[in-house]
Amino acid sequence: MGVSLLLPLEGVRVVDLTNFLPGPFCSMILSDFGAEVIKVERPPKGDPARYQGGMFTSAGRNKKSVALDLKSDEGKEALRKLVLNCDVLMEGFRPGVLDRLGFGWEAVRALNDRVVYCSISGFGQTGPNRDLAGHDVNYLSIAGALSISGDPDGPPVAGGGVQVADLTSAMYAAVSVLAAIINRGRTGKGAYLDVSMTDCVLAFMGPRILEYFDRGMPPKGTMMGRSGFGAYRTRDGKYVSVGCLELNFWQRLCDALGDPELGRDPKYLGWFDRMKYRAEINPRLDEKFLLRDRDEWMKILREADVPVTPVNRIEELENDPQFVSRGMIKRVNGQPLVAFPVKFEGLELREPGPAPELGADNGGILGGPGL
Repeated sequence: MGVSLLLPLEGVRVVDLTNFLPGPFCSMILSDFGAEVIKVERPPKGDPARYQGGMFTSAGRNKKSVALDLKSDEGKEALRKLVLNCDVLMEGFRPGVLDRLGFGWEAVRALNDRVVYCSISGFGQTGPNRDLAGHDVNYLSIAGALSISGDPDGPPVAGGGVQVADLTSAMYAAVSVLAAIINRGRTGKGAYLDVSMTDCVLAFMGPRILEYFDRGMPPKGTMMGRSGFGAYRTRDGKYVSVGCLELNFWQRLCDALGDPELGRDPKYLGWFDRMKYRAEINPRLDEKFLLRDRDEWMKILREADVPVTPVNRIEELENDPQFVSRGMIKRVNGQPLVAFPVKFEGLELREPGPAPELGADNGGILGGPGL
């Protein structure tokens, strides 16, 4: 019988004032590690993500909810008392909003100097863009990620259906909160974290930026364009993706497709050559992939040791054998929730649970001692 372990952040209290996705996804990560996350929402409707399909259910799992009107004296007093007893305060307003409400970093630090105060905003707390409105597509574009996305011969394409800037900033925020908590154990003092969603995208661009200049500032077309590295439609209308960057994989792909001459043509032996001549290569590959169904190609290409995966539709994810074996999707109240992606030995995490109803914990939390 295994030894029951404490969750790594058990005893850490997070007061989360954020809405939508970046902040809530960050506090979801902290909650998965065992933190008590108290989500503070504005009455009467709460986080607008509650009305964005399953976004709230996904990022709100295992949290508590209190409804506070921070423009009222009573709401401000309740938040002050929460701040006195919390380890982390998270906010996602435009810069200056919480200062005007009396809960900026200096005011909070005066109440509790052990607080790790995390601000997530589109452009950060400084700079000429700090007060501008924005969304994921804006942060991707200014950081350069949009310029190298999509078909090389077409317009930039945003995000591929995933909120990249939102989620990268959530991950950087979570890592930074954990680092600040560790540092507090050494110094006894909290810290202020200024998380810019734009800066986080730019950080992810770091390898691409160096690659770009090392190659002599090539056009977008040499970074993407399929030629054996991308998605291909099959006979049954589905898609497979292949990742044949190296020459050995490229030649195995061409052999498996029944076109060995293509794989050994001296004009196409280099990766950048294949990108250069993609207009010649792609039609030949497209024609080959349309000869069989997706599952047939999956079997053939995997037997040939070609990097290939299905382009899963969302409804297929829950039954994909890889995700089933890893226990990645859990049903909670009939809804599929994605589990924490890292597997541990010697450390336990909280299992995905339901998201709270708005204000469900007002009595239990705001009615407690001193509140």
